[in-house]
Amino acid sequence: MHLSVTGSSARAHGSIRVPNSKYHAHRALILASLAPGVSRIHGLSNARHVRYTVTMLRSLGTRIEVDGDTFVVHGGRYHPRRDWVTAGSSGTTLYFMVGLSALADRDLIVTGQKYFQRRPIAPLLRALRDMGVDASSPTDCPPVTVRSGRPSGGEVHISGTLSQWVSALLLVAPFATAHTTVVIDGEFNERHYIDLTVRMMANFGLHVDVSDGGRRYDIPPNQSAHPADLEIPPDIGSAAFGFAVAAVHPADVLLTGIPSVNSADVDHPECGFLDVAREMGVPMQYDANAGGVRVRHDGIRLRGIQLDCRDLPDMLPVLSVMAAFADGESVFRNVQHVRLKESDRVVAMLQLNDMGADLEFDGMDLRIHGACRLHGAHLSSFNDHRVLMSLAVAASGSEGRSTLTFPNAYRISYPEFLDAMDTMHVDMQVESGPAKPTARARRTRPTGDAEIASRVTGAEWIRRWAQEKPHALAVVDAAPTRTDTLSWLELDQKVDRAASMLLDLGVEHGDRVAVQLPNCREFVIIAAAAMRIGAVICPIMPIFRQREVAFALRRSKAKVLVVVDNFRGRQHDRETAQILDDPETGRTLNLEHVLVLHATPGTAHILPPCKNRDVRWHVWHNAMGMTTVDRTAIDARSPAPEDAAQLLFTSGTSGEPKGVLHRHESLSRAAWMEVEHLPLSTTDSIYVPSPLAHQTGFLYGMYLSWVLGAPAIVQAVWDPARAVQVMQAWDGSFVQAATPFLVDLVRQVESGTPAPASLRIFVVTGAAVPRALAERATRVLGAAICGAFGTTETGLGALAGPSDPESKAWGTDGKALTGVQLRIVDDAGGVVPAGTEGNLELTSPTVFDGYLDRPDLSAEVFAPDGWYRTGDLATLDGAGFLRVTGRLKDVINRGGEKVPVSEIEQLLYRHPAIDDAAIVAMPDERLGERACAFVTLTNGQRLSFTQMQQFLDEQNVSKHYWPERLEIIDEIPRNAVGKVQKFVLRDRAAALAAATGEAASNTHEESSND
Repeated sequence: MHLSVTGSSARAHGSIRVPNSKYHAHRALILASLAPGVSRIHGLSNARHVRYTVTMLRSLGTRIEVDGDTFVVHGGRYHPRRDWVTAGSSGTTLYFMVGLSALADRDLIVTGQKYFQRRPIAPLLRALRDMGVDASSPTDCPPVTVRSGRPSGGEVHISGTLSQWVSALLLVAPFATAHTTVVIDGEFNERHYIDLTVRMMANFGLHVDVSDGGRRYDIPPNQSAHPADLEIPPDIGSAAFGFAVAAVHPADVLLTGIPSVNSADVDHPECGFLDVAREMGVPMQYDANAGGVRVRHDGIRLRGIQLDCRDLPDMLPVLSVMAAFADGESVFRNVQHVRLKESDRVVAMLQLNDMGADLEFDGMDLRIHGACRLHGAHLSSFNDHRVLMSLAVAASGSEGRSTLTFPNAYRISYPEFLDAMDTMHVDMQVESGPAKPTARARRTRPTGDAEIASRVTGAEWIRRWAQEKPHALAVVDAAPTRTDTLSWLELDQKVDRAASMLLDLGVEHGDRVAVQLPNCREFVIIAAAAMRIGAVICPIMPIFRQREVAFALRRSKAKVLVVVDNFRGRQHDRETAQILDDPETGRTLNLEHVLVLHATPGTAHILPPCKNRDVRWHVWHNAMGMTTVDRTAIDARSPAPEDAAQLLFTSGTSGEPKGVLHRHESLSRAAWMEVEHLPLSTTDSIYVPSPLAHQTGFLYGMYLSWVLGAPAIVQAVWDPARAVQVMQAWDGSFVQAATPFLVDLVRQVESGTPAPASLRIFVVTGAAVPRALAERATRVLGAAICGAFGTTETGLGALAGPSDPESKAWGTDGKALTGVQLRIVDDAGGVVPAGTEGNLELTSPTVFDGYLDRPDLSAEVFAPDGWYRTGDLATLDGAGFLRVTGRLKDVINRGGEKVPVSEIEQLLYRHPAIDDAAIVAMPDERLGERACAFVTLTNGQRLSFTQMQQFLDEQNVSKHYWPERLEIIDEIPRNAVGKVQKFVLRDRAAALAAATGEAASNTHEESSND
């Protein structure tokens, strides 16, 4: 569902009744509940948060009746009916009542909706404890245990960040057994709301002495509240949306119930909005006959303003909308505490840029340059009532159709909002189904920052989007013959089911779950499920054969393995059975369960025979279907950001593969760093052709989509024709993949297939993208081609951006991402001048901690000062652009996949016909490099290319690692100390490739292992 708003320049007209103030209603109801006797509060409020206060007070035993437009409250001692009470989703109810719950005649647990469990209230709890209220929580978040007993008083200190915390202390202090002094520390915000609390307390006979400046409050002890009759005034915060509509449209709008256009005559903490609106040029007049304020004009241009948001924090969203339609610059200062509301409201309102506005936030001030006209966009409300209503007002005055997520959030504070808009003839309605974003809409600036993102664990992202936009697209599974999709809610539910299934299989915190699957939705589900319960996902490349798979299982100590029964002609389940049945290999594994994903769901599946009785086999779909979701057990195992999340094995380029462990925080941070660098947004769709078992596909495909809350379009079998079709159909806008994917995509479009209209960024990883290819791809695809450098151990270290000059974006590996530092050093470790080739080293908050169970190898890759030694040769120019020029380690980069040269050489040495062997890179137009084997033969032996392939096949070596050229020579060139001079062989291989092309000769043979 979404809120659909049709923009219009037509006149807004009609009369709307301004609802009663929720601020007064909260305080009046609570104070009346503390006063023995009967209080009458005239002026009901239908705001959901006020209803939560009523519900909580009733749970505490307070009798509250409704008589027409009046709350009738029978106050007195709290007698709860049960040992817990809830504030629902109301922060005001929670903050005000957590301390007052101590006045009940029994101990209580104060809780609220689940998002409060991630909303720390530590400063408030500390202050309450200093006052003598026994309120505690192990997480400093609800639920909070409150012991029965009056506070003891004393001097307490509280931050001035949030007024509700101060008001919460003032409300409970009169009931202390000794004098209480509340002192405000630090920056002081939102004093108007505290002043309201003090005035309301006086109405009920509770006395508070306020010092000059409002930073010290003295409250006498042992006070008693007395009943009162009160009239609730109009809510200016709700009226503001009516005024804003009347400001951005030609208008004849009457807002009844407001007694004056002057803030001094209006009892409301947000009455200053009236003065600001007049300053901006809204023509307001009080109409005594109609009993309200009228706005009438044929079209106006508002004026920019300067505003200190400490006075009107909750007005920032709607005033920023009005400023977006104003002439000149508006500046909103002291906005940091506004970022602590139901959402980060400052960042949320930056979405106005998607509508053609010009907002800038420098961390302190929000600056808005007015636009002549805004256009429609697809936006997020972040489930924040003020953000939703404010952006809806902006959309109503824009050209085109806009959509907003969480369309019912307005009910929290202004249930009559849609009715009021309809009365003013503004077209807003809640619609079902997803709102499809435009292909090339202006991108939303990233919300938050890398530090904040790093505190969110992998599957928490999914849970967040399932709550915020449940029906939005999350996964597109583009199989060769069908396409399946999952919404965020569906993905979240399946992840929960898979997580419960893993728990049923005995998976504990920190256990490794291995998965050898192609790119499919089940990979996404199992990866997120493992992370959700604190397990570690261990992806294994689908191209790996028994040898590589057995190594990964043995080294990872994986307890569970998930495989597909049939992929690209190989039966992975039967290969797994062979591994387990091998007497040498099977007994070395920690494996307890194998889950087999059937390639054709819905048909019968027979598990392969396996003699190893220590391992239990399961059919994936059957196991999922028989699992009962246990959310309590799942939530109890939620990992911390510092916990391990992913275990990947390197390609073993300098020996055996090495295990690289990454934490949740490093994965989330790495993804966010790319989001900020490019930038990316929720309006993007992430196309993922790279294997999800590779860091490029896993982190910068799947995980990136989680962080963004954007769809991940996964394709199991690479087919450029299918790729173009999928991106076109599902608005694929971002791709990160190796050079061969880009080459094939360009060739497909050059053959006549229309380029995908939504594609805007292609990040090329695995090897530097040739300048000629980048230029050609930019022209053919109409997208920005960005070079990048990264490793499994570090994530991306450098990246070009769409706005970089072509001379830098093409042919380089980009610039360091924010938070990353690069340096080029000589062999002695000294930094070399700009432009000088040397050893590339980097430091980044995303660098891994070390290789799994190999401290010796870890020590080799870290410099004495902790910088990571990449093993690459590179230059760094004066502008900070990186250019990798070679590799220190003997690596062959075959289309982004690193061939484990040393390991294959050692295997070749075992062949009875081979005396000596060396493998080097051979240039290739499409893949970048292929492997060429130079060998010398033992006396009298012969060796053909086919025989070499057969030997490697017998060793269960992945075909991608087989040399694709065999050169038999008389002697392997070596230096004086016996080291192979591979540079000589590389030059020879390059010359042979250039001279012979695709033709075979008597001295060599070639084959493609794709």
